[in-house]
Amino acid sequence: MALKKFVLYNILIFIGFCHSSYSQESNPFEHLSKEDRIKLADKYHDLSQTVYQTSQMHRIYKDSALLAVPDHVEYMERASYSYKKAGEHIKAMEMLNKAVAIDTANGKTRALEYKAWSMLYYYRDYESTIKDVDKVIEISKIPYKGCHGESCLLLKAQAYYQLGEYKKAIETFDYLFTILKEQGVNPKDDFLANFYLARSYFKLNDLDKSLFYLQEQLSMPYSVKAELNFYAGQIYVLKNDNKKAKQHFLKAKELYLQDDKMIEPYIERFDEIFMNDIDLEISKL
Repeated sequence: MALKKFVLYNILIFIGFCHSSYSQESNPFEHLSKEDRIKLADKYHDLSQTVYQTSQMHRIYKDSALLAVPDHVEYMERASYSYKKAGEHIKAMEMLNKAVAIDTANGKTRALEYKAWSMLYYYRDYESTIKDVDKVIEISKIPYKGCHGESCLLLKAQAYYQLGEYKKAIETFDYLFTILKEQGVNPKDDFLANFYLARSYFKLNDLDKSLFYLQEQLSMPYSVKAELNFYAGQIYVLKNDNKKAKQHFLKAKELYLQDDKMIEPYIERFDEIFMNDIDLEISKL
């Protein structure tokens, strides 16, 4: 046990030295062959992912991996995420922007896709989201491209929505639906796109169209029902139909308590509701 502690202690000292050296722009791995540096980088990367996610040790191992292979885009992207989670946003964006520059220079878009997602949900930089999505589509030549698990066009439409450019948001959603139809996919199956389309019409005071898309989603088997009922209730309030409004608010509360609501562990969705929102609407009836 004492030997294991001694070995671990020395490993930590070495990694700390590497991390410190990295910030001083020196590289203790220069004497190694390219093959050995790749093996070492893979080892540090695997340790950071499987043992230390997303602690300080995760970032130290990632930085050490990047010492061995400085231009590894995936390592930069993942390290950027860890720095972001730690609140070191300047460092996070420096690494992510470098990853994007390398990736796009080689005609690839993975890092840029993640950047577009981060700009929308973490940094709320909606103009950058739109530019990044346009660049992803321009480079990839794929209109229906995924950005970190979501349609890039969905991100772009939400960015327009958050900017208050509701007509552009609707145009983007319509374009997305056209592509889905061409691919044989039912646009109704895209809950988030339909939800924010309904919200865009609401913001334009087109209550009937907004209600149409909300009710259409309420009939779908896999949509998120609490938010749909809540915003349908708000429309009925504006239509002076308090009876239907209350029915929807009470249903929203029931479904909320069943976790049939927007649940995303890493971000807060736009127009996500909370219990006090529902209680407030009910109290005003």
